[in-house]
Parts: sequence; structure tokens; C-alpha cells
Amino acid sequence: MAPAVYLLRFFRVVAPLTPLIGWTFLVVVVTGALVIAHDPTRASGAMVPVLLLQLFAASSGFEVPAKRGHYDLLLTSGHGRVWMALVHWGTSIAYGIAAWFVLIVVERLASGGTETTLVASGTWAAVGLVSTLPWAITLRLPRFSGGIGWLLTLAITTSMRPSLELAVGRTSDLGSLLSSAWGFLVFPAGVIGREFALSEAIITAPALLLACGSMVAACRWVSRASVPLEAAQ
Repeated sequence: MAPAVYLLRFFRVVAPLTPLIGWTFLVVVVTGALVIAHDPTRASGAMVPVLLLQLFAASSGFEVPAKRGHYDLLLTSGHGRVWMALVHWGTSIAYGIAAWFVLIVVERLASGGTETTLVASGTWAAVGLVSTLPWAITLRLPRFSGGIGWLLTLAITTSMRPSLELAVGRTSDLGSLLSSAWGFLVFPAGVIGREFALSEAIITAPALLLACGSMVAACRWVSRASVPLEAAQ
């Protein structure tokens, strides 16, 4: 437990994110809370900006600041590198998770417990995807690269297929299932508030498995990689 506490303290000082991200999350949460308090049925719309911002928060990057010497103290301290990667990831997504939980509380209070949009299985899947895959993708890239690439992929996809709404449970056709799985991957906000039956979870499974596999690969890279300083290259 002590190494984790030390790592948390370190990344609180040498933060993966700029203070602007935190302030932006605050604005988004306050705005979303006001919208939900006025009309709890609009919770899904209030959650979309949180997901978008989380996409960029998770794209914090690791190798670039490490090469600049920002993490030298950790890399030479003997602390487990997998722990280092996990705490870096957790610190990167903390604002987004906190924002989501705040909106959950506001939704429950505003609706008297009748609205469950923000705790639906689809919402969990969307938050899980944008909180993991961008971090793994951006591990060796400059900050925000994963988020920018994701939005570019979304723009290209929507230009070729204007509607990304998932056809969950409406067809068993393989082509439609693959199309829906791709839709969830590039536009996870489309499933906010949906409750998936076990038979429908196949729509989200490929993207979530990709995210899990990418996280494992990213942690494995951190645990084994040599990170030379830029000046020494």
C-alpha cells in the first residue's frame, strides 16, 4: 500500500494533466448538474461532454514526459513499474470518474431515484471504454494524440455512415452486429442510458476486450521499456 500512496503523492505534484483540464471538468459538471436538476430525463445529454473531455484527459501520454526527465525519480526509485503505470492511468481519469459520480448523485436526487440513465450498463461500458483505450493508445505518443485520433476516426466514419445509432437487439445479422460494434467503438456516447441484456452485450464486447488488451500491453511496455532522455538520443 505504501508504494501506491507514494505514487499518488508523486503524480499529484507531477500531474499528468494540466490544471485547465480540472477547471474544464468543473464547468462541465456544474452545467450538467443544472441541466439534470431542471430536467432529469436529459441526463444522457449532460453526460456526453463528460465523456468527450474524459477522452482527452485519458490521453495523457507517458513516454514523452518520461523522456524529458519528469519521471526520473520514479523510474530509478525501485517502485514497481506496473504500479507506476496504473497510478498514472488512475490519476489521468480521476476527474472524469468524479464528474460522472457527481452527475449520478444529482440525477438520483432530482428524479427521486426514478431515473437510472447514468448507472445503466451502457453508461458503464461507455465510461469504461473512454477511460482506458485512449490512455493505452497515447502511452507512447504526445498528450491528447489518442483523443484527436479518435475524433478523426469518428469524423471519417460519420462522413461515410451518417447514423451511428446502435441497432442493439433488433437484428442477428452478422453485418449489422459488426456495424453496431464499430459504432460503439467510435461513438460510445450512443449507448448512454441503455440497459443491455446478456445476449446484447456482444455489441460492446469487442471494444471492451480491445481496451482491456491494450491496457495489459501498455502496462507490460512500461514494466520493461528503457526510457532514454531526449538529450541522450
